[in-house]
Amino acid sequence: MDAETKTIDIYCPTCNVQVAASILFTHAHAEPRHGGIIGDLCDTPHAVTTYSLSECSRCNEVFLTKAEFYEIPGEVCAPQTGDITLYPLPRNLDTSVLPPTIAKSCTSATGSFNAGLYEPCVIMCRKSVEALCHEKGITSGNLKSRIDRLHNDGHIDQKLHTWANGLRLVGNDAAHDIAIEITKEDAADSIGFLEALLLYSFVLEQKFQDFQTRRASQQAT
Repeated sequence: MDAETKTIDIYCPTCNVQVAASILFTHAHAEPRHGGIIGDLCDTPHAVTTYSLSECSRCNEVFLTKAEFYEIPGEVCAPQTGDITLYPLPRNLDTSVLPPTIAKSCTSATGSFNAGLYEPCVIMCRKSVEALCHEKGITSGNLKSRIDRLHNDGHIDQKLHTWANGLRLVGNDAAHDIAIEITKEDAADSIGFLEALLLYSFVLEQKFQDFQTRRASQQAT
């Protein structure tokens, strides 16, 4: 943070560049740390967390950030972290419950989106659908036929079947149509549809299995 000019350097996802955001409001919260002299706050080390509300100088996007400091009042104020963006959050899929093949493609998709690379983003969303088919044991045929099998074998419902085909088509366009423009909105929607597809296929499926196991255990006792 630049205390003199009251700005903060931050990445603006709307402008897709690093900007000097004007700080509108700052709040600091301090807590004494162990090791200080009891009763003498002037000599007591503090853990200080500052929260700042700022605004992009280009598009007026609003940011909420925090930073942490080690401080002895009047003596030292040492940064413990850089400025951490709390809002808006970058697009990141929770890949902790996904097979590695799918997690790798998803991470590439969200990383491309956060970097403003929208064509690679939708291509990696398409690749994530391919990885989903592979993890479900569907490896033969083109991607359209594999998505059809996902539906026919009961892995996804009709709505998700439509969304998966949408990801296939936008990925095809990005990879093969040199005149096509993939917008930020296209990429954001693609990640949203992919999230729903994976939530249904892995996260909720595992949660339901855990639920069934827990219920069976309760009924047995």
